[in-house]
Amino acid sequence: QKEKLIEVMKEHKTPVTFRILRRNKKWYVQVIFTWLQKKEEVMDNTQYGTIGLDYNDGFISMSETDYYGNLIDLKHFPLRYHGTGNKANSEIQEVLAKIVKIAKERQKPIVIEDLDFIKTKSKRTNSYGKKGKQYNKMIHAFDYSRYKDRLANVCYRNKVGLLYVNAAYTSQIGVTKYSKRMKLNRHQAASYVIARKGQGYIDKLTK
Repeated sequence: QKEKLIEVMKEHKTPVTFRILRRNKKWYVQVIFTWLQKKEEVMDNTQYGTIGLDYNDGFISMSETDYYGNLIDLKHFPLRYHGTGNKANSEIQEVLAKIVKIAKERQKPIVIEDLDFIKTKSKRTNSYGKKGKQYNKMIHAFDYSRYKDRLANVCYRNKVGLLYVNAAYTSQIGVTKYSKRMKLNRHQAASYVIARKGQGYIDKLTK
């Protein structure tokens, strides 16, 4: 964002903050500034399809839909690192930058689940009993809030729309409705359901 930074510093419309960081025996200068955009500049039209993401422990599954909500592409993005370390932060930033670049090139908004972590943890702990602790540990490893915040930041900087959909039953719907018929694994099917939800298509859970 070199040109934007030069513009901001010339016009003096927003504060510019500098931080010096050390990572893996290297020094970096980090520049932070506020970037204001008009809403009409953000690419959030779902008419021609969306990019749906299913975030998991160790990877992100991506599905792309067309005008009719049909699946036209699948991608898998591994995440090897967890926690708050520099490697984990750098990795998630790089992966999300790749995803947003794809969305920008294809001129489609990104759709993710709108998860309330606190409610989810409480519900799963009560539902699964002994398995609750194990599930909570996995949820912490996911670090969904960091993923969500970083993705929102990258989307904003690239003028790519980010839409949130109800997370209820996305995996179950994907498995029962699309996995077998389209030969998709659980997470691919979930990302497809998320993408379709972003377009306004309603996939109901069937028993």
